[in-house]
Amino acid sequence: MRKGFVLLIVIMIIGLMGAELFVMTGSTNKIGFQTNKALLEAVQQNMISSGIAWTKYNIENGNIKNTGKEIQLDTTDIGIRNAQLAVTTVKITHKQAEVTINTSCGFGGQKLKNSNKYVVLHR
Repeated sequence: MRKGFVLLIVIMIIGLMGAELFVMTGSTNKIGFQTNKALLEAVQQNMISSGIAWTKYNIENGNIKNTGKEIQLDTTDIGIRNAQLAVTTVKITHKQAEVTINTSCGFGGQKLKNSNKYVVLHR
């Protein structure tokens, strides 16, 4: 009788451990999803900052004279395979430029896209 009681307790403990692992797996998947989303948002913000810095540098050095032309910037060093960054100069005045920055990046089934206008102050 005692052996049967111990066996029953062992079976119950194994069942509880299985249920706990099931719950922990769901939590881990949720944390992984949120981590990937935070990574994509950080990459997107870095690409926007890079686009603004690139625009400011090239306008100040006279490399951008025409408006309306979309320029694809290199994103290979970002670490996200399908990241894209495009800058379109909308208007250039004496002290500022208006640009549209399009970003797109994806990772593990998640994808973020952004297209906004920014005003870049220059000398």
